[in-house]
Amino acid sequence: MRDDERINRIAGLITQIWEQQHDKSFLQLIETLKIEYISQQTIIKKETGLDELNDEEFERFLKEHLNDIIGENIYD
Repeated sequence: MRDDERINRIAGLITQIWEQQHDKSFLQLIETLKIEYISQQTIIKKETGLDELNDEEFERFLKEHLNDIIGENIYD
C-alpha cells in the first residue's frame, strides 16, 4: 500500500525549492527538476542495472536538491 502522505511531502518539498528559486516559473522549475532527476536515475541505472523511478527515490532527490540549494543560498 502506498503512503498517502507522500503527496503532501513531495508537494511541500517542491514548494520549498520554488521559494528558493522564485525567479523561475512553476513549469520551468518542474521541467528542470524532471530533467535533473531523470539524468541522475539514468546514471544510477547504468552503474547498478536497477531501474528505480518511484516516489520514494524522487522524494529523496528533492530533499537532496533542496539541501544543495539552501547551502548555496547561505553563501550568496
